[in-house]
Amino acid sequence: MFADTRTPTHAAKWLGTSALVLALAACGGGGAGSFAESTPLPPPAPPTHAPSATPERATVGAGPPSVFATVGSQNFTTGPAPDTAFPMLQTAMAQNGVVYEADSTTNASGGTATFPGGQLTLSILDSDSSVWSGYADLDWTRAGYWTVPTDWFSRGNGYGAFVIGYETPAAAVPTMGTATFSGQAEGAVFNSGSERDALQLTGGTASFTADFGARTVGGSVTGLMAVDAVAGIPTGALIPWNNFSFSSTISANAFSGSTQVTSAPGGITSLTGNAVGTIEGRFFGPSAQEAGAVWTLFDGNNGAIGTLTGKKAP
Repeated sequence: MFADTRTPTHAAKWLGTSALVLALAACGGGGAGSFAESTPLPPPAPPTHAPSATPERATVGAGPPSVFATVGSQNFTTGPAPDTAFPMLQTAMAQNGVVYEADSTTNASGGTATFPGGQLTLSILDSDSSVWSGYADLDWTRAGYWTVPTDWFSRGNGYGAFVIGYETPAAAVPTMGTATFSGQAEGAVFNSGSERDALQLTGGTASFTADFGARTVGGSVTGLMAVDAVAGIPTGALIPWNNFSFSSTISANAFSGSTQVTSAPGGITSLTGNAVGTIEGRFFGPSAQEAGAVWTLFDGNNGAIGTLTGKKAP
């Protein structure tokens, strides 16, 4: 699980804030020459919730060059060199009214992660650098999240997911054999059908296999739970969420493909059984000892973004 490096204020933002609703009333008056009886205006139509936009594929925007791993070089366990800057493989979603949509501006801008004083710091458009950083059992890979701030009229409901690390040089990625990876998955699910905050997804297990000869990576994520706080459920209750599978193709030190849910627990927290999305990942370590990816899912109304990471079995 991620080590939570957020302040209490930032942590509270993950569970959401109350919506601020502004009501405007219009009034009018009559005068000489006005109708004796005015025709009443029809009642306003009930609000509708447009479907959220499909989450975008993870991107790496303009930023520093990749940092590559070599045998005997520094890593996250030994401590990154001061001011080492990593380009971020990332995607973000934000709330527009009660509708969630891909944050295209943030996604296009990309981002940079550095470790001044040993603390992960992000440089992203519109970011307040509120993040979760790292998995303690990985040497070459880090995955995390940030909160995209909004103005005070809006809910604090924009989130991004990212993976960074010491990438495997393309020439060092194996071209034969297979490798099994296991690790963790996290995320956030966005519900466009109500004015509820995005929900944290936690506790997922990632299992996947790289077939270096066939140039493919495929696997699954199981056990994700939504951290919910709905009526009748205590704050922080864990609600079962979707399992999903993914398949992708290797190119150089990266893999890219699609996701598909394989279970639909139902309820307001989960996606429907037709949800599909994308996955974008990288191999990390001198010879692909680790892998990490950013994933998305979308069912036509609700979307989710997240990360998964894994370490190669001995």
